[in-house]
Amino acid sequence: MLIISQFSWTASAPEALGEHIQTTINAFRQRSLEPKPVPLLLLPLAEPEDAPGSFADLSKALTKIAAAEQTYLAGAASVHDNKLGATITVGFLFDDNGEVLIESNKISPDLVAGFRDGHTSGLGQAAQFPVASTPIGQVGVLPGEDILFAHYARSLTWAGAETLLNPTAELNDQLFQARKTARIARAFENTSFVATASAAASNRPCASGLVNWMGDERSAVGDEDFLLPDLDIEKLRRRRNAIFGVQPLHLRANLFADGYGRLIERAPAPAKAPTTRVEWIAEAKRRLPSPPEPVANAIDQYDVILTQTVKKTIQRSNDVEALRRENILEALKLPARLASNPGNKLVVFSEFFMHGQGGHGYRSPITLQRLAIRYPGPELELMQDFALKHKVYVAGSSFEIDDKLPGHVFNSAFILNDSGDLIHRYRKIQCADVWGSLPDTTPSSIYDRYLDIFGYDFLFPVVDTPLGRLATMVCFDQAHPEIARMLTKYGAEVIIHPSSEGHGSGRRGWDMARQTRAFENTAYVLSSMPGGEYFDPDDAKIPTTQMRGHTKLVNFDGSIQGVADSSGACILSGTIDLKALRRARANPMANIALWDDPEVYVAQYAQNVGLPNNLWGPDPLDNPYVGFGPLKKALASYYAKGIFVAPEGVKAGAVPGGMYVRPKTTTATPLADQDKLDGEYIQV
Repeated sequence: MLIISQFSWTASAPEALGEHIQTTINAFRQRSLEPKPVPLLLLPLAEPEDAPGSFADLSKALTKIAAAEQTYLAGAASVHDNKLGATITVGFLFDDNGEVLIESNKISPDLVAGFRDGHTSGLGQAAQFPVASTPIGQVGVLPGEDILFAHYARSLTWAGAETLLNPTAELNDQLFQARKTARIARAFENTSFVATASAAASNRPCASGLVNWMGDERSAVGDEDFLLPDLDIEKLRRRRNAIFGVQPLHLRANLFADGYGRLIERAPAPAKAPTTRVEWIAEAKRRLPSPPEPVANAIDQYDVILTQTVKKTIQRSNDVEALRRENILEALKLPARLASNPGNKLVVFSEFFMHGQGGHGYRSPITLQRLAIRYPGPELELMQDFALKHKVYVAGSSFEIDDKLPGHVFNSAFILNDSGDLIHRYRKIQCADVWGSLPDTTPSSIYDRYLDIFGYDFLFPVVDTPLGRLATMVCFDQAHPEIARMLTKYGAEVIIHPSSEGHGSGRRGWDMARQTRAFENTAYVLSSMPGGEYFDPDDAKIPTTQMRGHTKLVNFDGSIQGVADSSGACILSGTIDLKALRRARANPMANIALWDDPEVYVAQYAQNVGLPNNLWGPDPLDNPYVGFGPLKKALASYYAKGIFVAPEGVKAGAVPGGMYVRPKTTTATPLADQDKLDGEYIQV
């Protein structure tokens, strides 16, 4: 019972708005089989006015309309705030009795319409993120560009929102498609609906519609007065209850809250948002990052090779060192012919390309120990020889062991420079370990011990090179916007993304998120993915059907520069233009990250949501995530706090599928204990 309006309205003309709403509600009820259904009607952002009234003035008109038509009424409009001494955009929601349920100030600047005299926002101030119960479930309002800020959507979700309402006014500029894609990414990242209303006019593109967490859209195709999308709230609740891939449930929020506090200490936001165009321009200039320090032999434009391999997954019976070496050498053959071309400066390999995802059919920490390598070590020496021979940087990913934390296995990424030196190492933060299906160690799982050894900044390493400021994230990290944003906060310009994404109906959400990571951080994203794998390394006739390639190079505006359009082994070439990237970052209307102030949302990340830190105990073989234990506990707490609503007729927290759960040990076990070789049964 959602109605999305495309009516161009002004707060000073309530009669015209009332007529539109009456006509729309009548048309809706004519199609409904219920006696008198109560819908929620979402209006676009109201047209700007030279002398806007107060929110109290707006409320008088909208209260009457909502009560008269017995409809919930949501939208946004610019109003004058005497306390602020300026005009501010306010998102609103009225119930069917005309009562105000939500009054929420817009946080972000007006990046689409441009800075205006007399306008301000909630920039830099702690926000409340109100949510209300409606006929379409729990909703919150993110006006205009607020939907482009991942942390606002996350905070609203943690406040209980199931549908994110985005009243806006779109323009067909060069970033319009990136903003549309970002709305899909917000739904995917939060396992939610996103409903957008933008007025239909001759100078505006079609932007209204409803999207779900799978990327399924019901979009406007013209200037129709309204849309009637089907919003199945129980389907959403069943999806959230299924645990798998529910990012707001398993995000390691406390790790990020810690980091946001550190960022605030280093560079606090201004105490007051600008209120004039001159002040907004000055604030934009203040926020612009300093140009990178000159680096010897810096290159403004260069080519990259993304390598899509077909690997052999190491099983119990295999000679680990021999098969790992074979995988590496086969992978290196793919870019070898072109790597020495003068323009090529960077070669990227996918996640698990050395050894597969764990093999055995059974996985536990000890099975991963057999596969893991040390940085540096003989495996990296093969990569170092390649880098030195072809004078290219080389990046990739593997399971890694570190003698500083014996027994623990990390899912790590590395970068070698063109002399073969190891210049960068990153440990995956958001991983499939949360389901117990990949029992590697993430830094959050041993957080206090990890920070004692390495420090917080080691979580998000960025290396300054002649190829720009390079960083890495691994696979599942990209589905969580907090990772790429933290890398950007630390200076990343090119984010290398070794990945191993399964083939299925969820790929659209992953791809929309990937493009949005690039757009919202004005950074290149280089995603190398496996083109296949031989789960039985002795049977070269039967490659897996799960890994199907689609390696991608994403430009800093979120557009796709290139994609490997099939499975199998191949390479994908592309170009990095750092001058163009830095030019875009210097544009405050395009650089979303420029306006990201952790003060706005740090409290939401610090409220004991997501998975807690320090879940891994003293025994490195005793996987704390077996049987979904921490996720079940987190889900139960979400229901108790009202963050999630349990679906009808479904037992809250029921885990899909039958899994054997290994009995939890009570004492530390030596690493050589072969009883733990197989661990819990997890299909790979």
